[in-house]
Amino acid sequence: MNTKIKIPDNPIDLINVVFTQLEITYHNQFHKAFPDSDSLKLAKQLWLKKLSIFKNEVIFKSIDNIMSNSEYLPSLSAVLQKCKFLTLEANGIQSFEKCFKEASTFCDSPSEHEWSHPLVYHAGLKTGWFFLKNESEQIALKEFKNKFDSLIEDWLEGKQFASPDVPRLEENVTELDKTQQLSFIKKLKKNY
Repeated sequence: MNTKIKIPDNPIDLINVVFTQLEITYHNQFHKAFPDSDSLKLAKQLWLKKLSIFKNEVIFKSIDNIMSNSEYLPSLSAVLQKCKFLTLEANGIQSFEKCFKEASTFCDSPSEHEWSHPLVYHAGLKTGWFFLKNESEQIALKEFKNKFDSLIEDWLEGKQFASPDVPRLEENVTELDKTQQLSFIKKLKKNY
């Protein structure tokens, strides 16, 4: 007997299944939170809108994980956080703390480092390599977190972040002409 629930492709159907699961799991809390059809309808619309940036599988897995580990009806905020965590994890984006450590460790030579994810590089770039190197850890951490969180939101909404394409001098080149020098300096300025 297979009792596995099929994850709907349609986002509206998914939200209906999620709310049915929540109602079954948290019956009394659910009916207290959504005492009438109007409040339930509004909640479903809000959840649908806010969760739409995530894949259906991630939403479903998040709800399942929360229901397995909590005796309380989850808030939309808790579901969003879990979806975000699972999405970042599935895409190889480490915890914020690890990303900050990576950026602050390699702020002296960002062009020579193979970044764990392009978002770490871009968060370091937006924060400023000089800033990361010279400010106190507390101040740098706060600024990096603001930039990192903003980039994560952009990324979750579909913005692409390319791996850093930092210009490097070819080993065979001994001398650059004036045009090549200017081009190289422009590229360096753009990346730093």
